[in-house]
Amino acid sequence: MFCVECGKVGKTYDGLCESCHLSRRHFVSLPEIIDVQVCGTCFAARIGKNWVPSPSVEKAIRLTVEAALEKERSVTDAEIRLELRQRDLRNYLADATVAFTAEDFSAEKQFKINVRLKKDTCQRCGKKSGHYYEATIQLRGPQEGALAKRLSAAREEIIGRVDRQSLQNRELFISREEKVNGGYDFYISSTSVAKSLAKDVSRMFGASSKVSNSLVGKKDGQELTRMTYLIRLPEYSPGDILLLDGRYYLLRSFDGNKLALTDLLLWQESTMTIGRLSTIEVAARRDELTVATVITDSANELQILDPGSNTPVDIIKPKKFGDRRGTVSFVKTKNGFLLIP
Repeated sequence: MFCVECGKVGKTYDGLCESCHLSRRHFVSLPEIIDVQVCGTCFAARIGKNWVPSPSVEKAIRLTVEAALEKERSVTDAEIRLELRQRDLRNYLADATVAFTAEDFSAEKQFKINVRLKKDTCQRCGKKSGHYYEATIQLRGPQEGALAKRLSAAREEIIGRVDRQSLQNRELFISREEKVNGGYDFYISSTSVAKSLAKDVSRMFGASSKVSNSLVGKKDGQELTRMTYLIRLPEYSPGDILLLDGRYYLLRSFDGNKLALTDLLLWQESTMTIGRLSTIEVAARRDELTVATVITDSANELQILDPGSNTPVDIIKPKKFGDRRGTVSFVKTKNGFLLIP
């Protein structure tokens, strides 16, 4: 077979060699001038009606060029290699090489493109700068001592989750964070996300939660409300001694509103729901527990040396205590001394 155009012998496509075939048909094409609409704040590029995230102006240009590429139906695969030269703050020259596969051959085409930057503000950044929000999360908790770390950890969890989810949903963001007396306020752009966050963070940190709403206006005759989700971190941590409805317990762990406990009188393990308890009082912190030396160990009692008074003290042994030597941990309560498992 030979090419009817140049006479070259070899495989032909509609009577033309590959070179003449490529010169006669476009296969792929790019415009000579491309306007890139880029957000001046986050560098997102506007592709059609949508804003697409990008980390830089160069990435925004690449996204826009890729969207502008036109392909014939016979093209099964195409890839763009782009080299950019900046002329000034708003203009670039792009050398684009498009490698493509069409029919049963592969080829490349070269294009020179004048790229013009058009700065704009994407919808997300516009809302964020205008402090748009649909719901508020109020995070409250101890701000001093060891428990303050849990408040900081809960804050980081809220911010981190919003950041991760915003990678999939550009309309999600924290428009404002305020440090207030007792904790933090977060203004969230999505009510559904704020609701989910409040539920998950409350369970993760064993916090109580409460929801309320307020009327903010009307639209098309319908009342508009904003939701507020209160997350209140507990005053206790695992290892603390709690006084619950008149009895002393060691808090082993908690999950949401459920406390895993050990009764300090009987050394029996149990689970209690916060909502069913009339009072919760921290009797002693885990770092406040006292260690004492064992003097004697009998079947039903243990005699220890109280380090505070340096006098012997007899303590009734729980059935599950077993034989001990050396030292034990205990707590002083209104009901006397109680041993700690």
